[in-house]
Amino acid sequence: METASPRRGTPARPTLVFAPIDPAACDRPPKNVDIAAQSVHVWAFLIDASVEAGSAWRRVLSADERARADRFVHAPDRGRWTVARGVLRHLLSRYCGVPPHAIAFELGPSGKPSIALGTRVHGGVTFNLAHSKGRAMLAVARDAPVGIDLEQERRDFDPMPLARQFFFERELEAIASAPAGRQREAFFRHWVAKESVLKAQGVGLSFPLDRFFVSFDAGERVARVQSQDPETLSPEWFVRVLQPEPGWHAAIASRGEGWDVEIMA
Repeated sequence: METASPRRGTPARPTLVFAPIDPAACDRPPKNVDIAAQSVHVWAFLIDASVEAGSAWRRVLSADERARADRFVHAPDRGRWTVARGVLRHLLSRYCGVPPHAIAFELGPSGKPSIALGTRVHGGVTFNLAHSKGRAMLAVARDAPVGIDLEQERRDFDPMPLARQFFFERELEAIASAPAGRQREAFFRHWVAKESVLKAQGVGLSFPLDRFFVSFDAGERVARVQSQDPETLSPEWFVRVLQPEPGWHAAIASRGEGWDVEIMA
């Protein structure tokens, strides 16, 4: 996967296809990608890779990133993190117009990474990365905060006790009222939606999940946010549900309703 062909997203859950990205792309000048002000680009890619591919992606990492990768005890975890970070740099380089290794990152007050001002050659590029069990998604926007989350639907636990512990009452009602056999699906749909909002806001799980709730439309394709602490977590976030392969759930959040999703391939 090395082209940048946008497939215009619609409210009907844009479909995500995960594919590997060739690390040899980093040896070629980056092909610049333009992004409109009201668009969010989403890239879906695989991060399981051979030792050789992992070594190739490692070449574009900073010294700090290589040191962090080396702290992983298990080789598969180390390889996945290295590939995810290398692909992140490669894709962002196409928006910023600089080589992958030249991108510098900085952390917000709650640890959310962003592109350091000095490397925003095209100006205002924002991003958020999610990865889980060999798959990853990257959301890219311009002059707008964005958050994305990806989760595999697990079947080894009862979701309702966890929902009662962390979710808002209205969300519990929505999950409990789901048709028989679909409560687990409803739980994970709410989970990724809420996580995408927290990541967009840049507060992470330091903000209690039961201090805000998401309300889905009848088609379960978009969700709006109501916050019990609007000074810390804005109610202006709007969530769009994405459709990965079966058994996976994903959602993306940004401010207002006037933005659209473009699936990149």
